[in-house]
Amino acid sequence: MALRRLAVVTLALTVTGTLSPVASAQAAPSSAQPTSTASTASTDADPHAVLVRFRSGVSAPKRAAALTRRAARVDAPVRGTGWVKVRAAGPATDLLAALRTDPSVAAASLDHRRHTAAVPNDPAMAGDQFPPLNVLRLPKAWDYVKSSAGQVIAVVDTGVNLTHEDLAGRLVPGFNAIDPAAQPVDDNGHGSMVAGVAAADTDNGKGIAGVAWGGRIMPVKAVGADGSGSDSDIIEGIVWAADHGATVINLSLVGPDDNPALHEAITYATGRGAVVVAAAGNEGTGVAQYPAAYPEVIAVGATDGGGNLTDFSSYGDWLDLVVPGLKIHSTGLDQSYPVVDGTSFSAALVSGVAALVRTKYPDFTPARVRERLTMTARDSGPRGLDPYYGYGVVDSFRAVGSTGTSLPFPQPDMYPSEPNDVPARATPVAPIETWGRINTGGDVDWYRFDVAARRGTTLSLRPTDYSALSHNPDLAMTLYDADLRRIAAADATGRSGTEQLTATVDAGRHYVAVRNDNGSHSSAYWLKLTDAAAGTAPPAGEQVWVRDVSPADFALDQPVTLRPTVTFTRPVAPGSVTGNTVQLLDGRGRYHVDANLTVTGNVVTIVPKELLFDNNPYRIVVDGVTDTAGVTQSDPFTTTFKTRDLPPGPLSSFSVIGTYRGVHVRLGVLPRVIDYDRTIVRMATGTTPPSSPTSGTEVPSNGYVGNLTPGTTYSFSAWVRDKAGNLSKVSTARAAGTATTIASSPTSLVHGTAQVTVTGRLTRTDTGAAIAFTSVQLHARPKGATSFTYLGSATSTSTGALTYPGLRPDASTEYKWVYRGSNDETTGQAYIGAASQLKLVSVAPYLSAKLSRTSFALGGTVTLSGTVTPGHPSQTIYLQRSIGGVWKDVATGKLTSTSAYAFTVKPAARGTYWYRVRKPADSDHLEARSPARSFTVS
Repeated sequence: MALRRLAVVTLALTVTGTLSPVASAQAAPSSAQPTSTASTASTDADPHAVLVRFRSGVSAPKRAAALTRRAARVDAPVRGTGWVKVRAAGPATDLLAALRTDPSVAAASLDHRRHTAAVPNDPAMAGDQFPPLNVLRLPKAWDYVKSSAGQVIAVVDTGVNLTHEDLAGRLVPGFNAIDPAAQPVDDNGHGSMVAGVAAADTDNGKGIAGVAWGGRIMPVKAVGADGSGSDSDIIEGIVWAADHGATVINLSLVGPDDNPALHEAITYATGRGAVVVAAAGNEGTGVAQYPAAYPEVIAVGATDGGGNLTDFSSYGDWLDLVVPGLKIHSTGLDQSYPVVDGTSFSAALVSGVAALVRTKYPDFTPARVRERLTMTARDSGPRGLDPYYGYGVVDSFRAVGSTGTSLPFPQPDMYPSEPNDVPARATPVAPIETWGRINTGGDVDWYRFDVAARRGTTLSLRPTDYSALSHNPDLAMTLYDADLRRIAAADATGRSGTEQLTATVDAGRHYVAVRNDNGSHSSAYWLKLTDAAAGTAPPAGEQVWVRDVSPADFALDQPVTLRPTVTFTRPVAPGSVTGNTVQLLDGRGRYHVDANLTVTGNVVTIVPKELLFDNNPYRIVVDGVTDTAGVTQSDPFTTTFKTRDLPPGPLSSFSVIGTYRGVHVRLGVLPRVIDYDRTIVRMATGTTPPSSPTSGTEVPSNGYVGNLTPGTTYSFSAWVRDKAGNLSKVSTARAAGTATTIASSPTSLVHGTAQVTVTGRLTRTDTGAAIAFTSVQLHARPKGATSFTYLGSATSTSTGALTYPGLRPDASTEYKWVYRGSNDETTGQAYIGAASQLKLVSVAPYLSAKLSRTSFALGGTVTLSGTVTPGHPSQTIYLQRSIGGVWKDVATGKLTSTSAYAFTVKPAARGTYWYRVRKPADSDHLEARSPARSFTVS
């Protein structure tokens, strides 16, 4: 039986060795641990700038216009490349989205920030300090967060060595709750060790690296030199720390007794914004330890370097997280660097990580910090949330922002005799000696043997060896009769001891249950059955409630269609079988799975109303069922299983919506995937979609893809990926490229003399088929202008034909059809919009001409006058005379402000004369001539 500490609050530590102080001259890191490596991407980016590469051939004015429209400007070129850095006052993400839709932009990206990979130069990090910190993926977390100077970790403990070389620079004013007039000086060593683990001076070339790089330590002495302290002093220390700016409070203190005053201090501190972290204790039992068991506290247990729980780590449903608690490097009294074991230092590691999380997310409440740590933890031990590992091993890299995945620690191999988790699967006891193994926390091994007549029986249970890695079992066994009623039990010797029981048993089958009273894994043992002197058989005791369960405990790869069953040793009252007494729980967060329960005799079947999630842990809990004799179950039964890791289902309605030279990607309905990672969308030109997630070009999922080449068909593929890397079946979509022809009748005219009809045809470029009954816009601009004006739209006929009649251009005009893209409502086919070529309709001004008289005597004059429509004030016009059938310019003039003209002619000889007026062509009009007019001179 494990030794249990009572009443007095004690410290959770074991000192296993001491490092000598290491001078800075000895601090050169080994070649295996460089101080920096290649850059690692971060999620940071310049909040107001993006990088842009314009399309080849885009003029400087067009580039400037693209930026001016978005209230942006070029900040600087990226030297040696074709990219420029563009800055705006608004969010960079909005600017990025806008520029990606601009036809002049070839590519755009946020200006991400990257950081060198961090390995501090503290000497211990080049040696044995690195492995336990690497279990937390702490070096990767430091790539994200290196400066936690704004975080204050209060160490409510035995005080702190205020002059230690690796602590002195990190201290803020503290408090001595035992003697408020004294300094919080450490007279035990425990508080100094806790402080160093959490926040020793990192990257200073001395000693060890504290988890909270740059974090501050608030020493609060509430525990005496003997390692014990009263609740009243501890409460004062907690409240003082909360009132004086502590953002994290570390409590490496344990005791089995609840105290409402202590709980009030905890809730006060969290209400003041402090994250409270506490050691689970080194009792190696399931007895709740306080303050760790309070719901506001992050309770931390201890593992080895492989994520396996140690034999000394306390456990229970109140446990939240585990981290290494073996061979932890710390700071001690004098200038020493002890190497220690215990959940005290596991808690200190998590306090440091909590400070990193608060640095990264300064607005997080204590509850959100707790959620961040638990939801990003790596599963270990039994799958899912469990009493031995809580949510799992802290993953500091993901906790401070990494979006990548981290694999869970493997579940221990169930060799050799599993599943023998329930009496129905009990394995026979071997004739001489049976070898077995407790594989993980909560594992129970069942054995059976038969006797022909009443006899004495001795059962011996001994561990195979002693583990120096704190994985020694505290074995226990219980003997049952054929009806699974308790006969005798043995649980007396503690860790690594041999258990033995002797009892007289009647003829028939008997069962033996072997368990481990602590949470250590892979604890091998020998079970031996021998004869003994017969005596009086003891009376049968409490009966085991559950004989069988399906699936077996710790079972993996179960189907998502599973209907678990529980078989009781006795008939149960159907009315007592409810969702509260027989529960199927999600193993990640313990929410109830909605299910129907059917009772047939002593078998209960759990029928989930929906398919279970794949690759997900589940837990069956049976507690409080009543049998038909009115006896109510008082000892809860639990078992776990995990569903098969299936590829995610495909997207059910993946599609793209055509726009002008682009598409909107729509994922539709995501499948039910509890470990969803991301959706990958790839694009390729042509009618063949990408065949794999690495072919084609990746485009945003559920976003806009712009700047597509006009007239080109694009095909899209989408895959759903889970956190294990499994891919769904592919979903595909296609956006057909389109083409629009354009023509006009007439192609040239004199102003005001005719109307223009613009025609065309809208088709698919991949098949040439018409796109019918679709709206297409007509745009126009005067020849020589830079911007178009929307005139109106036409709807394509069944053959794709387009007609827009009744146009009366004032000047030579360029027309184009603009198809904005659309989706066929019947087929869902997306069409990418594009513009037609330009069609020029040339316009000549209309020149009127009027003679003041048509005949007169020699010596008289005549005036040829008129106007130019549309007006061209101040422009030069020419008077022409037909001489020998050839028109020749004979005079020039300027149009008036009303575009009128008048030429006066005085002929020098008798005869008939022909005159007209010519206006030369300009930027937006053809050359124009007035009608010829004649007069006679007598």
